[in-house]
Amino acid sequence: MTSPSAETRLTEPVVLAADVAVTVDDGLAVEVPEGVAVEPQERKAVLRELPLALIIGGVALGLVIIGLHHFRWGNLLIAGSLLAGAFFRLVLPTRQAGLLAVRARFTDVVTMSAMGGSLMLLALITRT
Repeated sequence: MTSPSAETRLTEPVVLAADVAVTVDDGLAVEVPEGVAVEPQERKAVLRELPLALIIGGVALGLVIIGLHHFRWGNLLIAGSLLAGAFFRLVLPTRQAGLLAVRARFTDVVTMSAMGGSLMLLALITRT
C-alpha cells in the first residue's frame, strides 16, 4: 500500500477553546489544551500566486507600452518581468512558488532567464 502524498496528509488544525473538559463515553474527563489560531488555507493559496500575478502584470503593462509605440521600453519591461520570474523561482521553495513551478527548478530558471535575456538583448540592439 502506498503512502498518501504530503498534500493529502496536511489538514488544517482545529482551533480549540481553552480549558474545556471533554467527557468520553467511559465517564472520564479529559482536559483539552488551548489551540493555536491558524491562517485559512484559502489565504495562503492566494498569496502563493502573488509572484506569478506580478510577472503577468509586468508583461501586460509591457505589451500596453509596446502598443503605445515604445517598443524598446515595453520589451525591456517584459524582459525584466521574465528575469524577475526566474529570480522568484530560484529563491522561493517549490510549495511557495505556486504556478511558477511548472517543471524542475533548474529548467524553469534556465528557460525564463534565457527568454528574458533574449528579449533584453533584442530590445537593446533594435533601432527605434
